[in-house]
Amino acid sequence: MRFDLKRSLFLSLAALGFIAAAGTVNAQNASAKTYAHVVSSEKMAMAPQNRNVNFTGTNALYTKAGTLKGARVVASKATLSSIANSNVSTNNVRAYRIAVTNRGSIYYKVVTFNGQYRGWIYGGKDDSDFAGGITHYTTFNNQSLSSLTTAQQNATYKIANPGTANDGKTVTYKSPAWTQYKVGRAITDSTPYANSVFKIDQVGTRTRENDQWVHIYDVNNANSPANGWILMSGLATTQAPIADNAIQINLVDPTNNSNVVKSVTITRSDAQKGTNFGYYSNGSWTMSQSDISSIQNQIRAALNGTSYGLDSLSTAQIAQIAQTNFGSSTNLVVNKIANIADNAVRINLVKPDGTTLKYTDWVKSGANKGSNVGFQPSGNTLWSLYSGDQTSIQNQINSALSGTNFQLSGNALTSAQMDTIARGTYGGQVYISVVPVASAISTITPYVYTDGNSKSLNSVNGNAVTTKLQLDHTTKPFNDVPSNVTRDIAQQVVDYYVGTAAAGASDTDKRNLAIDGINYVNKQIYDAALNEYTSSNLDFNVFKGQSGQQWTIADLTGTLFANNLWTIHSPSFPLFTVDAQNHVPDSTTTNISYSFDSVHTGLMGLTGTFGNPAKAVYDPSAVTQLPHVTAPTK
Repeated sequence: MRFDLKRSLFLSLAALGFIAAAGTVNAQNASAKTYAHVVSSEKMAMAPQNRNVNFTGTNALYTKAGTLKGARVVASKATLSSIANSNVSTNNVRAYRIAVTNRGSIYYKVVTFNGQYRGWIYGGKDDSDFAGGITHYTTFNNQSLSSLTTAQQNATYKIANPGTANDGKTVTYKSPAWTQYKVGRAITDSTPYANSVFKIDQVGTRTRENDQWVHIYDVNNANSPANGWILMSGLATTQAPIADNAIQINLVDPTNNSNVVKSVTITRSDAQKGTNFGYYSNGSWTMSQSDISSIQNQIRAALNGTSYGLDSLSTAQIAQIAQTNFGSSTNLVVNKIANIADNAVRINLVKPDGTTLKYTDWVKSGANKGSNVGFQPSGNTLWSLYSGDQTSIQNQINSALSGTNFQLSGNALTSAQMDTIARGTYGGQVYISVVPVASAISTITPYVYTDGNSKSLNSVNGNAVTTKLQLDHTTKPFNDVPSNVTRDIAQQVVDYYVGTAAAGASDTDKRNLAIDGINYVNKQIYDAALNEYTSSNLDFNVFKGQSGQQWTIADLTGTLFANNLWTIHSPSFPLFTVDAQNHVPDSTTTNISYSFDSVHTGLMGLTGTFGNPAKAVYDPSAVTQLPHVTAPTK
């Protein structure tokens, strides 16, 4: 990237003042603000592939060097940061010009491969390497052929779906798509090469998509125009010799039986060449139920990610396979799946008996038909889903299964199921298994409605209030549980209140103050009790249903009534009175009864799902009014 000697000498002389920079002759007339100016601008001479860069997000993109007068922002730092982290190769970037200002700053002219952004960006002070707003970027990672299995290396291939689509899987490319600037397709129509046989001689992955591309060559024509790069998923293996103890089922397009979509090989260890796979019984050819289920599952697995399907084998298809001789093949017509959006993958949910329960179409904005839903991480055999997609897909499946009595095992996708979906392609379909729903408990959580709000009650496994209360109107401040409030303590509070009477107060006034004092004690005790319920002999784990299924307020109400949970009680607590002489007699023991309040329970949420706690709101009863004592206000 270094400049030539002539240019370096020019810059050195300019720096020493021997050469006047443009615009400095009339320096005495310059304005107060002095802008930088370009002293050199030239086309970069590096090899094109060495000029692939990525944005760092530390500098914006301008119409010209950012310090020049009139420079305008083309793309902000935030925009360039988003491009830098894109998982689409159309956002790759090429640098093609370099400029130097009189201040020694280097700027590069760059363009995104899709042409959306073009402009100048700061590149540091040293032209020996990219810096500042851009950095070197490898758009494609070449891999050793050993990254393929031995079978893949030795196999021969055909283009699976010949045509003109520019989707990475239909035609071949001079370089993997969008990895080199303005390097496009090797051919624009692969139909003439539908019967050509290819082998793989190179392999690698695009950096942004992490999808696998292979370079193929025609084994019968080394100079074939079709030789080039293509997605591995765009190839289909050609038919190899069939073992004597196996049959091959070719899955063919219903409109073109010569178009083999996929092939499935079924092997039986003790079979002899020429014998039938199935048997003749009661006037028809058939197979064992285990063979039918096994073949159906293998067909589904083979069609994963395609736009073809076969939910169940017909009687005629079973008979066709049964009559197939070991050592030979048979063509089985599959169904072309309609009504799948180009940016959607259809996820078929299969019950344990092999039948399809239902399906759900997961859509991703911006996805292209034929592209994989996920990617294969480097060094892993299992494919993965992109960040955020896993949760979205899993939630959609769980929603589709709601009320069906089936679920994902553990209500979550397994790594194998994620692999299946990730290998699928948009516009196609995949199959994953579901299991019967297990029973789940929604533990009932008691709440109490008081003072216009609902608050949870604390469980007490006993018959005494455990919440501490504070009585500060005594000779000694009291901070203990209600059961420890003695008659003497209550008398101290009453005496305190009576003692606050004004000099010369009447007996009636003192009597009222005594009642205020005893009501203060009772209110503190009542409020402590209002935080708790006694859980003895109560079972709040009786509300059961299918895991994840919704329940209603009617379901909850019925369970409470049937299990004697309609009314619950607080632990016991003491209440006091005062007699005519303002003396405190022995206390009376009582408790609070809580009755289920369906109205306020409904306001907290009319429904929920089994497996999550269920809130039940209770309304507290008023404590029986004692002589000379106003019932505490709730």
